[in-house]
Amino acid sequence: MSVIAYIKRKLNGFSISTRITLGYAACFLVFFFILNVVTWVGAMQVLFAPAEKTIKFSMKNVRSVIEEIETNYDHYNPKNFRAALVPGVVLRAIDSEGNKLVDTDEKNYPSVEAVYAGITDSPPIFAADDLLVSQIGNALIYCDEMTYNIDGKEVTFYFFRTITSEWTLFDNLEKFLVGLDVFGMILALIFGYFLSRRILKPIRTMNDLAHEIAFEKMSGRIPIGEADDELTELAKTLNNMLDRLQGGINQQNEFVANTSHEIRQPLTAFSTWLSLLKDGGLKDPELLNEGIDALGKESQNLIKLLENISILSRSDRKCLNFKKEVLDIDDIVMEIMRSAKVYVNTHKIELIGNESAKIFGNEAAVKQLIRAFLENAVKYTPAGGNIKIKSVVDGGKVLLSISDSGIGISPENQAKIFDRGFRVKNSTIKGSGLGLAMAKIIADKHDIKISVDSALGKGTTFTLTIPQVSL
Repeated sequence: MSVIAYIKRKLNGFSISTRITLGYAACFLVFFFILNVVTWVGAMQVLFAPAEKTIKFSMKNVRSVIEEIETNYDHYNPKNFRAALVPGVVLRAIDSEGNKLVDTDEKNYPSVEAVYAGITDSPPIFAADDLLVSQIGNALIYCDEMTYNIDGKEVTFYFFRTITSEWTLFDNLEKFLVGLDVFGMILALIFGYFLSRRILKPIRTMNDLAHEIAFEKMSGRIPIGEADDELTELAKTLNNMLDRLQGGINQQNEFVANTSHEIRQPLTAFSTWLSLLKDGGLKDPELLNEGIDALGKESQNLIKLLENISILSRSDRKCLNFKKEVLDIDDIVMEIMRSAKVYVNTHKIELIGNESAKIFGNEAAVKQLIRAFLENAVKYTPAGGNIKIKSVVDGGKVLLSISDSGIGISPENQAKIFDRGFRVKNSTIKGSGLGLAMAKIIADKHDIKISVDSALGKGTTFTLTIPQVSL
C-alpha cells in the first residue's frame, strides 16, 4: 500500500469535522513553510551576500594597488592597502620569508595560522563555494587569499571578514521561524476546529432533524437560513423531498385504507349472504337466486380489485410484461359492449362508431384498460345518464373515446386522476382509486396516449390514441 493510499484510508476513518481541521492545519503548514523558505532565503541574501561581496570587492581593489606597485615599487605605501579595503574586511600580507608586510587588525584578529586551522569541512549552507569558512569558538570567519610576486618576493594576501553577528542573527531567525511554525500549527488547529464546527452546524442540525423524522415524526422540516449558499439549497431540497415523502405516505395510507375497505365490502357480503342462505335461504328459491347473483357480483368486484393491485405491484417491481399479438380493436370493443349491456342496467350505453383496425397488444390487458374507463364513466355518471363509445381510424392511429354525461372533473384534479389511490375529496362515490392508475400503466406499456376533456357538471371524455398495425 502506497503512503498516499495509507493516509487516505486513515483520513476516511475520521469525522468530517476532524478532516476539515486537519485540512486547514495542512494548508497553514504549507503556507508557513513557503513563507519560512522565502524569509530564510531573503535573510541569507541580505545578511551574507554583502559579506561575501565585500571580500570580493576588497580583493579587486587590492589587485589594482598591487598592479601599481609592480610597475613602480617606490610608490609602495601600506595605507594604500587600507584604503582599498571595504570596512570590516581584514587584510594580512606575508612574504615567503614570513615577514608581515601588511596587517590591518594586528591586535584584535586571530593569527593566519589560527584562522586556517579552524577551516571547517562542512561550512554553513549559505556560504559561497569559492570562499573558505573558519570557525574559532563562537566566531565565524570568511577567508580568501591570493598570491603575487612583488619585488622578487612571493607575497600572500589574506582577506578575512567576521560574520559572527550575522550568523547569530540568522540562527535566531531560524529559531523564530520554527517557533512561528509551531504557533501557526496550533493556531491552524484551533481556527480549523471552530471553523469546521461553524460550517458543519447546519449539517448537524439536518442530521438531528433527519433522525427525529426517521424515528419520531415526519412533520419536522429543516430551518432555512438567510445565507444563499449550498447548505440553504440542500435544506430546501431536503424539505421538498420530505414534503413529497409525506405526500406519498399519506397517499399510501389512504390507498391502504381504501383498498382494505374495498376488500372488506365483498368479504362482508359473502359472510352475510352465506349466513342468510345457511339459515333458510336454500329453501327459498327467490332468496337463493338473489344471493347467488349478489355473490357473483361481489366476486367479480373482488377479482377486479385484486387484478388491479397485482398490476400495480408488478409495475412497482419492474416485472410487468405483456405477451402481445395483433388484435382486431373493433372485435374487442364489440365484446366489451355486449358485456356492458348485460351487467349495466342503470345507464344508457351506446356505440356510435366502431371502425375496423388492427393493433398490437395483449388482449386481456387492452380489455381491462377499456373496461376501466367504462366503469369509471358508469361510477361518476348518475343513474339514467348516457355513455357513448366511439372508435375511428385517423392517420394510422385508432382514436377510441369513452364519453359520459356525469359530474365531470375539475381542472385541478385532472392531473391527479391517474395517481394511485386518488379520489375526489368529499366525494360520496365509493371506490379504491386504483382503476385509472392501473389503466395508465397498461396504456404506457402499449404506447397508448390518454387525453382528458372534462368540465364540472358537463361530463368527461377520455380519448385513447392507439398505434395502428399495418399488415
